[in-house]
Amino acid sequence: MSTQVVELPMDQIQPGKNMRTFYREDGVQGLADSMEEVGLLAPVLVRQVGDAYELVAGRRRFEAARKNGYKSIPAVVLSTDLSVRQVQLVENLQREDLNPIDKAHAVQAFIEEGNLSKSEAAARLGVPRTTLTDWLQVLDVPSKYQAAVMSNFYGGKSALTASHITLAKRFAQKVNSPHMLEVILDGVIDYGLSRAETKRVIDMMLRSRDLSLENAVHMVRRKPRQTAARRGEPGEWRVQDVVASLSQSGDYLVKCDPQKVLNLNDMEKRELLRISRALMYLLQDVTAQIEDGDKHTNIG
Repeated sequence: MSTQVVELPMDQIQPGKNMRTFYREDGVQGLADSMEEVGLLAPVLVRQVGDAYELVAGRRRFEAARKNGYKSIPAVVLSTDLSVRQVQLVENLQREDLNPIDKAHAVQAFIEEGNLSKSEAAARLGVPRTTLTDWLQVLDVPSKYQAAVMSNFYGGKSALTASHITLAKRFAQKVNSPHMLEVILDGVIDYGLSRAETKRVIDMMLRSRDLSLENAVHMVRRKPRQTAARRGEPGEWRVQDVVASLSQSGDYLVKCDPQKVLNLNDMEKRELLRISRALMYLLQDVTAQIEDGDKHTNIG
């Protein structure tokens, strides 16, 4: 089956008979606005019917393109040897109410039906390979995490999503510890971590292998002291306070006797090392933000 992307006239494409006629207008408008900025990132899927084409997947993209006045649209034309079962699976994947577990099972069935690799399946479905991998990895975790993902999808209290699972799996592979997959996922559920927070926690734990998840979460969520704000003083004072504090810390480090550090017991050494690495990471993060700000200022 060919996966070549072609440009098809909009007026030659009609929604499939089995395609849902209802779709959220705000979702289409949001996609249309995005397309105004970055264009259409993924082609729609069609199959040829006589001299015209039937839309198999990508109804929201098609409607957003029409809303933006597109005369043509990138499309993947599915070959005629595509099985009825595969077409049904593709159509099913486009349902907005399809939960992550059912979507993963549908993708897996599509791959097995056509004996495809993940890259081939992604190309034929018109999605990035990373997106397809996110969908499938939900099936690789224990049922309690799948239930948490379902809870999130249906508006429950769980914060866990498929993208969290992808981050956790990559982390477990990097540190060569399968157990860390569940450590991260449990942390996401227990602390209600967003994807951005989870990524920062993982980055910290990669930089400092002795850092526990609990401490990393605490550092990510730690807020600056509001002493100046409580005193009604301007925000600049807080910056000066930080500078003074860092300077004082530097003085302590200069005066520190290395021999006394060597005399600490193993537990004290590990704790000092953990805190030092964590502080180093935070300082690197602040330094990078300041340097980035300077670059933008110079450019402006």
